[in-house]
Amino acid sequence: MPRFLALPNNNPLSRLPGILLFCASVIMGLLCYKSYGIGWDEPIQRMAGTLTYDYVFNGDHAIKTYAERDLGTGFELLLVIIERKCHISDSRHIYLMRHLVTHLFFLVSVFCGYLLALRLFKDQKIACLAFVMLAFMPRLYAHSFFNSKDIPFLSAFLIAMLVSQIAFEKNKPLWYLLLGLVCGYATSIRAMGIILVPLMGFLLFLDLSKSIYLKEKILPAIINTLLFLTGFCVLLYVAWPILWDSPIIRFKEQFASLAHIAWNGSVLFKGEMIPATALPYSYLPVWISITVPEVWLAAGIAGFVWVSVGFVRRPLQHLANTQERNFILYAGCFALPLIVVNVLHSTNFDDWRHLYFVYPAFVMLALFAINRLLYSMAKIVVWSVCGLQVLFVAFFMLRNHPHQEVYFNNLVSHDKEYLRKNYDLDYWSCANKQGLEYILANDTAAQINVAGRLETIWNAQLIIPWDKRWRITAVKEGVPADYFITTFREHPADYPYTNIFYEVRVLNSTVLRIYKLHR
Repeated sequence: MPRFLALPNNNPLSRLPGILLFCASVIMGLLCYKSYGIGWDEPIQRMAGTLTYDYVFNGDHAIKTYAERDLGTGFELLLVIIERKCHISDSRHIYLMRHLVTHLFFLVSVFCGYLLALRLFKDQKIACLAFVMLAFMPRLYAHSFFNSKDIPFLSAFLIAMLVSQIAFEKNKPLWYLLLGLVCGYATSIRAMGIILVPLMGFLLFLDLSKSIYLKEKILPAIINTLLFLTGFCVLLYVAWPILWDSPIIRFKEQFASLAHIAWNGSVLFKGEMIPATALPYSYLPVWISITVPEVWLAAGIAGFVWVSVGFVRRPLQHLANTQERNFILYAGCFALPLIVVNVLHSTNFDDWRHLYFVYPAFVMLALFAINRLLYSMAKIVVWSVCGLQVLFVAFFMLRNHPHQEVYFNNLVSHDKEYLRKNYDLDYWSCANKQGLEYILANDTAAQINVAGRLETIWNAQLIIPWDKRWRITAVKEGVPADYFITTFREHPADYPYTNIFYEVRVLNSTVLRIYKLHR
């Protein structure tokens, strides 16, 4: 082992491998962030942030009547503050800034995941593997640019996991306050963050019970609990301004809205178009099982079972304030949201993005299994399998850039057009950016009419440079046009047009297609 890898954990140089991975990832992000298009929901998210900004700084109450007021604005408000303070006015520059900031926040949280794994396993190689598993999970990597709600929530959740481990290990009051602040901020991004309160509260209750049982002073445990709750409430209130006039009532409204999202669309699942309000219970497990890289999936499931069986066999040992208890927490972070979603019959759609935040906990469980396997079988076999998985993922990401959000593992068929006809692919139509850029580069007409879903074409235009953007006019399907563009959302079959002008394929399925029309 290189000498610097063996330095004490409190030496800054002991984080050098993670720092190098972080810097390399930042450079990669700077090189590729301009490649990604605008997701369907991104302008809606920005509007929620803009109205919240106007409410905070200008006293405008329009946010209270906005149709999407239930969206958490903890991160959106930050993005709009940057936009306003930096005087960014052109839509292209606004969305490029949003993509870059969202990605950098994601990478900061991934570095926190590296630190968490280093603290848990005391092994640099496993900590570096944690960084890779988190940062370069293909779907998450692409979403980390254009998804300013699910990915920032995942990021805040991951940071909370690190702070939780430190707080319960050090048992210092200020760390519990910080834990409450981080959990409150996560909840201001998505109301589902409230799930952190019972999870952390359970651990605090265990420590209080232990103090009572051992007849130790209980005041420190009570103070820690109060500091956590205070930090949570304070930052949730500050970071989510719509709560300011009536915190409890407003939050109940937001959580109820989250549990039953008012979306009446349909999704493609196993070849059938199914209303989002009537999806089978298998929807989320299937999506998770076919979109997480195979080795990480198998290790995560093994880790979950390993931790659960260990807890059943020795519950008291696992509930004591030791490293083992952290993995019970991660098992809860992974399983409890899935249970809550099913119990509440929450509306789900767009693969499992609403539950992307459970992935970091799943990674820690996977690392638990990998770490155990390193002691029970040939290390070279374990590391070889992990290395091959990293290479396969890297090959996919490089080959299909910037469409990593369409990643599927080998547990599902990659036959020609199978994925397009059975599952939603680019459901947010981010690929429209590449489509419009191709049209502009290969058609010299001063004015070009493009038919398709108007919202998705408008979104793509927002990130096209100003000197080219005006050449495109979006028109409804059926209106005379020069081109028809589609990402097959809610229409997995081929269209009746015959002249294919351009298309993007991923894993042998068409993600984007442009037809040249004869006017």
